[in-house]
Amino acid sequence: MSETGKHNKKPEDSPRNRRLGNRAIGDKLRQMYEGVVAESVPDEFLQLLDEAEAREHDANRAAGGET
Repeated sequence: MSETGKHNKKPEDSPRNRRLGNRAIGDKLRQMYEGVVAESVPDEFLQLLDEAEAREHDANRAAGGET
């Protein structure tokens, strides 16, 4: 019987290898997140947010709410 058949585990499935893999994935995700955070927000998106906020303000005022 082979070693992998005996224990039904592959050497790459060890907890240490999984931790290293998870750490590598975490590092990549952090790098991607930092890159996205560093990007500027497009003017068109800021304009859309301003318009949405104005509509919400108008709707609140029409409903008798404050803001």
